[in-house]
Amino acid sequence: MTRRISRAASMGAVFGGGGLLLMPVLLITGAPLIATTEAFLVAAYMALVPMFLGYLLFGFGLTRISASTATTVTLTEPAIAAILAVVIVGERLAAAGWIGLGIIGGALLILAFAPTNAEQPANRLRVRERQPTLDATT
Repeated sequence: MTRRISRAASMGAVFGGGGLLLMPVLLITGAPLIATTEAFLVAAYMALVPMFLGYLLFGFGLTRISASTATTVTLTEPAIAAILAVVIVGERLAAAGWIGLGIIGGALLILAFAPTNAEQPANRLRVRERQPTLDATT
């Protein structure tokens, strides 16, 4: 961050490095992933659309929001994934999962409506400007 590396270069390094580190896992366990044309096309779609395009847009958005907002948005990702799994795939969450989603949602509401630094009172140590007074001697 202190070197001011471009967004594209940093995201490319992260995902490229991650992909290289996962190559041994693909060689050991990934034979079904590339065994048929259909499986390969599904894997290619998953790599290009949700991963590449999604994180490209995510990185683009990060340049336009504050660090605290970016952190909050990032923390919502697992909760949204769980909700999408329930709605789209038909997964079932245990009671603890729903309670956890409620806690995350409540925390996000608190963060969303908490006052920001711009809304806090000005620095109390600042010297007040002198107001003109009426002097009886003038």
